[in-house]
Amino acid sequence: MGKEQKPPTGSSRHQRKMTLDEEHRHYVRRNAMIVAGAVLAVGILAGGLVFFYVFFVGGHRVPKVVGLTYDQARKKVEAAGFYIEIDPMQDSSGKCGDLEVTEQDPKAGTDAGEELMVTVRLKGLHETPEAAGVESTTSLNPAPENTDQPVESAPAASLPAAGRTTHSVCIDPGHGSGSMGTVLDEATGLDIGDGDGAAGERVAMWQIAQYAKTRLEQAGYSVTLTKGSQDEKVTLKRRAEIGNTCEITIRLHYDTSLHAVIYPAEGQYKQHGSSPRVYVDPQVARGSEVLAEALFGPLQGAGITKKRNDTGGTSNNSGSAYVGSVFSKVPVVLIENDPGLVRDNPGGQDRVAQALVDGVNAYFNR
Repeated sequence: MGKEQKPPTGSSRHQRKMTLDEEHRHYVRRNAMIVAGAVLAVGILAGGLVFFYVFFVGGHRVPKVVGLTYDQARKKVEAAGFYIEIDPMQDSSGKCGDLEVTEQDPKAGTDAGEELMVTVRLKGLHETPEAAGVESTTSLNPAPENTDQPVESAPAASLPAAGRTTHSVCIDPGHGSGSMGTVLDEATGLDIGDGDGAAGERVAMWQIAQYAKTRLEQAGYSVTLTKGSQDEKVTLKRRAEIGNTCEITIRLHYDTSLHAVIYPAEGQYKQHGSSPRVYVDPQVARGSEVLAEALFGPLQGAGITKKRNDTGGTSNNSGSAYVGSVFSKVPVVLIENDPGLVRDNPGGQDRVAQALVDGVNAYFNR
């Protein structure tokens, strides 16, 4: 027979009410904590968005580099997400890392907006011959470093014809330390960011440029390099602009298969996305072919096997011209050297440099 259940007494009803009240208070406290946590999370998120906007969207500001050495300035500027260059009106073909920054553009604290390049002027650098209005053969650059063989004086046969006015040559050693990524040119829409090149290419091309600069200056030429140090990052457009301050531009690269002197042809162009096509200047194309022909003969003895038109390159653009070619206003060639000859080989590098001198002489003495 089942056990009889007794109806709840007054005391048990009171205890149940107290239990329900306690559960209600616990429920209220829990909900209050949830609401408070949500409000706090929203506040943190809102604060983060404000911080992001101020410092990244509305406050991408140029750091102060005046008073620093160029090497210090470069590290500070790149850490802030910018690129740096030496004013092309200064002769930056020598060692610049320890020189003091005296001016910068944009100024420190400027809201950069779309501008990613900081241009600096360095204490102790001379103006380029074109900027100063005079011609100069003075070199701030010593003999090449990290080489086993000294650079000898250019042979008498390599000197320019007697009585000739000093000519100016731009040497563009390819690539900087690491890829620049996409850098869009406001005027044309082209991607002018430079890549990092093949393994060992940046180092070898810088060393060839040092040999070539020394030999060309010994032969009486005024020489400008497109960057102040081996690792400096310079946009493809700026390289061309620096080249345009000289009479000719020689761009140095290497490739395992091309081994060629390459020059732009009339009708070749560059284009980025739906932006307008940018064509090679017809006069530049004609002069570049003449320059390529003059260089090809001597370079055949230094690993170069063919002469051809621009091949398009690896930039994030379409069209068969190189970016440097469409911005050039002077004859320009790109030399794809043989890595087997010039990588980690000072003798091969100097061999290319001497061939460049012979080719430049042939061009100006034609």
